[in-house]
Amino acid sequence: MAVTVPVSSDLWEGVTEMMKSAQNRGVDPLMFAVELSSTLLSENVSMPSIEVAELIVDHICWSNNVPIAWKFLEKALSIRIVPPMLVLAILSNRVIPSRRSYPAAYRLYLELLKRHIFPLASEVKGPNYHKIMESIDEALHLNQIFGLQSSEPGILLVEFIFSVVWELVDASLDDENLLELVPEKKSIWPIKPQDMEIDDHNNFGEQKIDFHQGLYKSNTTMAIEIIGELFRNKVTSRILNLARRNMPVHWGSFIQHLRLLVANSMALRNSKDITPEALLQLTSDSRLPLSRECQTISLQQFHAVMACGSLISSSGQSHGASRSAIWLPIDLFLEDTMDGYVVATTSAAETLTGLLKAHQAITQASWQDALLGLWIAALRLVQRSYGKRGVSVLNISVVKEEDEAVEGPVPRLDTCLCLLLCTTTLAVANIIEEEENALLEEDDHKRVHQGGEPQVLGNCRKSLVSSLQQLGDYEGLLTPPLSVTSIANQAAAKAIMFFSGISVGSGYLDGVSLNDMPVNCAGNLRHLIVEACIARNLLDTSAYLWPGYVKGHSNQIPRSISGQMPGWSSLMKGSSLTPAMMHALVSTPASSLAEIEKIYGIATTGSEEEKISAATVLCGASLTRGWNIQEHTGYFIIKLLAPPVPVDYSGNESHLIVYAPLLDVLLAGISSIDCVQIFSLHGLAPHLAGVLMPICEVFGSCSPTVSWTLSTGERLCPLAVFSNAFTLLLKLWRFHQPALEHVMGDVTPVGSQLTPNSSCWPATHS
Repeated sequence: MAVTVPVSSDLWEGVTEMMKSAQNRGVDPLMFAVELSSTLLSENVSMPSIEVAELIVDHICWSNNVPIAWKFLEKALSIRIVPPMLVLAILSNRVIPSRRSYPAAYRLYLELLKRHIFPLASEVKGPNYHKIMESIDEALHLNQIFGLQSSEPGILLVEFIFSVVWELVDASLDDENLLELVPEKKSIWPIKPQDMEIDDHNNFGEQKIDFHQGLYKSNTTMAIEIIGELFRNKVTSRILNLARRNMPVHWGSFIQHLRLLVANSMALRNSKDITPEALLQLTSDSRLPLSRECQTISLQQFHAVMACGSLISSSGQSHGASRSAIWLPIDLFLEDTMDGYVVATTSAAETLTGLLKAHQAITQASWQDALLGLWIAALRLVQRSYGKRGVSVLNISVVKEEDEAVEGPVPRLDTCLCLLLCTTTLAVANIIEEEENALLEEDDHKRVHQGGEPQVLGNCRKSLVSSLQQLGDYEGLLTPPLSVTSIANQAAAKAIMFFSGISVGSGYLDGVSLNDMPVNCAGNLRHLIVEACIARNLLDTSAYLWPGYVKGHSNQIPRSISGQMPGWSSLMKGSSLTPAMMHALVSTPASSLAEIEKIYGIATTGSEEEKISAATVLCGASLTRGWNIQEHTGYFIIKLLAPPVPVDYSGNESHLIVYAPLLDVLLAGISSIDCVQIFSLHGLAPHLAGVLMPICEVFGSCSPTVSWTLSTGERLCPLAVFSNAFTLLLKLWRFHQPALEHVMGDVTPVGSQLTPNSSCWPATHS
């Protein structure tokens, strides 16, 4: 039976008339919902509609509190004509205070809450998400109650879920006359009617009164069971954990109310679904993080995910983005790290770990999909780095306007490869380690013994294998940049040798020039990712046996080598650090921590010439492309920039003076913007700044008559060391937009006078 809006009426009045007409005629609820949707579409009303949600709830409460009206609402929720979270928010304001007078309506509210509060991902990714959350705030006054004063949808979502649980707790306390026992003697939520209730609608017969009271009591039990379910659910429990961590005062009050309910509630004791002890355990601080899959998510990380919700949806709907579009926050985070004027003070791997866990929890994606999305995002970044810089991320431009471009070069390929092969791998390692450490603490999980030590293989490690196997299908993203093609070929050659039964650990490839590697080894970026994972013990060499991983044969590996080169294996066997050895090690990254520790030892205890050579090696390929040990290389360089006072030093000046040649080599070696960004990615920027400042102070005030003769015959003066150190310090805090006080009046902005690339700086050597 069709129901139409009167042509002469206003749209919203017409919707109200439609409901009344459909209700009077007994229209099938599904037919009503379809007709309503068609009408709204013809009027270009975006759905889910905030206005329609308010209209339907106003229609029901309380003039039309009849079953068919509630069925209309349920169908409108099911086909997303109205936003579920907003409907629940509005209903809580109308139904909970009147639950004594309208127990059937309260039961229907609880049923809708149980059905629609848990699938949050679809709403977060849906249209109008930001406006919906603002409407929820207006309805419930969340910011006013919690005092956060934020319109950000992620924060409002945390407040909303917290308010739902707290209101159910207080309503249940009130139902059992326990609310008077709380210190405040009342609830901060509107759980009681504002006006005196006239119970004309309750003038039933004795039988109906008994039913009325029975329903009222069972509602209390159901409300408590929903509280338990909200703490059991993977997504809502994490959101509640955010409330616990970020709103400690309100959380403390809430827990006080909850414990009072646990200790005194008869409804809880009569529940067949949950016991007082179980509810107390679910809400304990030790239980909330649920560390097996995701220990804790900061409010900032959670908001970083939530803030992209509507953007994700619109990009997917408007531009036909693939399923990987849900990983837009990861894309944007990786792109942000490429901004040369932003130097982070914390490890990017740590930030990425939290962001990935938060996004996986909110989207409820499998870990295989989560890790696949992570690899794809990092690979896209690499492709953009050596392609056109203006490529967009999921059709969203990430390039700044020309007039806002940062002065000087921006970090490019080496930084991108660091993100792909080091930062991303470390983030995955963190997630796997967290899960498997949690599993080790639980005796009911199977342990696999390897090397005499117990090891637990968690779901995330298995998902890593699956994601990397699936990554082979994305050949267009796996093409390596030209500058690392030989390295990728060498990684593929290792797999070919293993597949052919040749020992990979023989050191054979250590002496092979990368120029000797055949192009048809077909090495790609997946080979480099797998090698990075093997180096960090996330995978083993069985990965070489994956179907399609090896596309060559052992006879493609060169049997004759164009001049045996000294390599890291030679150094580890005791060879001296000769000039030839140094040049080989500068261009070849160390493959293990032991190798980089060996070269660091030479830099601290070797002869003066060996120290210079070792410092040069540390600042070479091991820093820029030693993805397996990059964070350790950066740390050792910082330690060398802050050398100890020599035992036999007796001078009046700072002991740093005697280290001038070594310091100058280190400062020049890490002066590129890529090196600065690599230090930043590993959270080493504050440490680097800390060792640069005393160098600037000492050499900036040193007498200009002092100088040192380098092994090349050049003269090194203190001003050159100061210049390199101070320029590097400026690169850590690059002038992008000058502070307001520097642009007042006719004064030239500081940023236009000094940049790390200005020609006014003195030459490196005098």
